[in-house]
Amino acid sequence: MAIDTLDRNVAARRDPSARTLTLLVGFDGSEESRAALRAAMERAGPDDRIAVVHAYPRVSEWMGFPYYDEALLDTQREARRVLEQAAEVADDSSAEVSVEMHEGAPADVLARIAAVRGADEIIVGTRGLGRLRAALGSVAQELVRTADRPVLVVPSMAAEAA
Repeated sequence: MAIDTLDRNVAARRDPSARTLTLLVGFDGSEESRAALRAAMERAGPDDRIAVVHAYPRVSEWMGFPYYDEALLDTQREARRVLEQAAEVADDSSAEVSVEMHEGAPADVLARIAAVRGADEIIVGTRGLGRLRAALGSVAQELVRTADRPVLVVPSMAAEAA
């Protein structure tokens, strides 16, 4: 397992002829996810892309019509609200930033979208909830274990410092 540290000068040291980076950021509205987005903004150069992804939970179909439709709309409204927060954080980014929402378990969604977008890295924050989750949040822990590309986990201390 490789450990990646936040190098604030990655974009500045990169060879100008190098290809454009695509960074995928998991965002749930928490301070930790805001720190992850800020880390992506620091890593990205003006020619790079940042895709901010919010995964919202699947609504149970057992509710039936019309309750299912209403619950789905409520869940999607909340997802849009979270993505508006991400757009505010990313407003001053030099890189191109897109925001999107997808239904499903966060680690699965992030891995799937990273593959579809050809992301170079997945960047997530972690709450660091102690030994129970081995100092990584469950999403970060699952991504580090299963992702097919580098995963940068931004510690909760970065959120506190911001």
